[in-house]
Amino acid sequence: MGDSGCKKMSTDRYKPGILEQWGRRVLISLRTNAKQERQKPVSFSQISRKILFHGWFWSFWIGFFPSITFVYLSLYLPAFSFSSFPSLSYQGLFGFLSLLTIVTVLEFYLLFRLGFYLSYQMAKAADVELADEPELITPIPGMMARLVLEIPDPRIRLYGIDPYKHLNERALFFRTILYKSKVFLSNIIAKLLLKVILGRTSLRFLIEYISGPITGLWDSVTTYLILFELRKRIITRKLADSILHQIKSEDRNPKLIESVLRSVALSIVYTKTFHPNFEYLLFGLLSLLKNKEHLQNLDDWESFVGSFLLLNEKEKKWPISVFAICSSFDGKLNEEELHAFSELTHLSPATILTQVRHLSETIQKGELAESFLWMEKILPQERNT
Repeated sequence: MGDSGCKKMSTDRYKPGILEQWGRRVLISLRTNAKQERQKPVSFSQISRKILFHGWFWSFWIGFFPSITFVYLSLYLPAFSFSSFPSLSYQGLFGFLSLLTIVTVLEFYLLFRLGFYLSYQMAKAADVELADEPELITPIPGMMARLVLEIPDPRIRLYGIDPYKHLNERALFFRTILYKSKVFLSNIIAKLLLKVILGRTSLRFLIEYISGPITGLWDSVTTYLILFELRKRIITRKLADSILHQIKSEDRNPKLIESVLRSVALSIVYTKTFHPNFEYLLFGLLSLLKNKEHLQNLDDWESFVGSFLLLNEKEKKWPISVFAICSSFDGKLNEEELHAFSELTHLSPATILTQVRHLSETIQKGELAESFLWMEKILPQERNT
C-alpha cells in the first residue's frame, strides 16, 4: 500500500497525564493488595446499587465537613470585601484563598480515594479484571481513573477513524474547557461568594448552614453520576468481550470480520466519541485479521456498504447487530443511525430499535445478566440452530 497505507493504519499516541497515571497506580494497588474472599451469590445489580448509595452517602460527608471547617476557620481571618477596593485587605484575601485551597485539595483527595475504592469494588463485583492491557490506549484502570478524576475521554483518532468529523470543533473546545473546570471552579466560587456576600452581614452565621449541605450534596450527586457511568461502562465492556468471544469461536469469513469492524468504526462516528469499549472492540477485531494493509477509510459509509454487500444473508446480520449493540454503549439508536441501516437490511428498524431500547434500559439499571439476554436476542442466533 505504500506510505499512504501506513498513514491510514497509524494511531495517535496518547500519553496519560499525571493525575490519570496516579489514578491508575491507585487502582492497581487496590487490586494487588486485595484479600481473596469468597463471594456470596449476590447479583451485580444489587451490589452496584449498594455501591452507588455508599458513594452518595460518604461523598456528602466528605463535602460537608471540610466546608464547615473552612467556614469556621475563615471567621478568624481578617475581614475583606471587594466593595472596599482599592483599600482591600490583601492579607485577609491571601489567608482566605490559602485556607480555601488547602480545604479544597483535601476534599478532592478524599473524594478521589473514595471513587477509586468504590470503582474497584464495582469492577470486582462484575468480575472485571484490572489488567494493564498494554495493547490498548485505554485499559480498564485508565478508563476508571479518568471517570473518577472527571477527565474526558482523550481525543484520539485510531486507524483513520475520526469521531469528530460531524462535530463542531468550536463547540467541542468550549465543552472540554467547561468540563475540566466546572467542579473545581464551582466549588471555589461558591465559597468565595458566600464569604463576600454574607461575611460582613448579620446573616454570616448562615454560611455554615448553607455551604456545608450545598457542598455535600454537590459532591454526592457528582460521585453518584460518576459511579453510574462507570457501571454502564463495566457492563458494556462485558458485552463487548462476549461479542469478540462469539466471533472468535467460529471460523468467520475475513470479509465478515472487516464489515463488523467497519460497523464499529461507524458507531464511533455516529456517537461522536471514542468510547473505551469501542476501542476494545476495534483492537479485538483487528487482531482477527491477518491482512490489514488493505484497510482504508474505516469510518466511510460507502466503504462499509461495499463490504456489507459482499456478505451472504446470514452474515449480513452480524454487522447490523453489532452496530445496534454498540449504539447502546452510550444511549440508543438515533434517527441518523436508524435511517442508515434501514437502507441495508430487510430487518425491521422498529424491531432493532425495540430491542436496543430494552438493552439500553437494562444497562441503565445495572442489570448485567438481563443485558446479556437482550444482547443475545439482537445477535444472530445461528450458533443455537
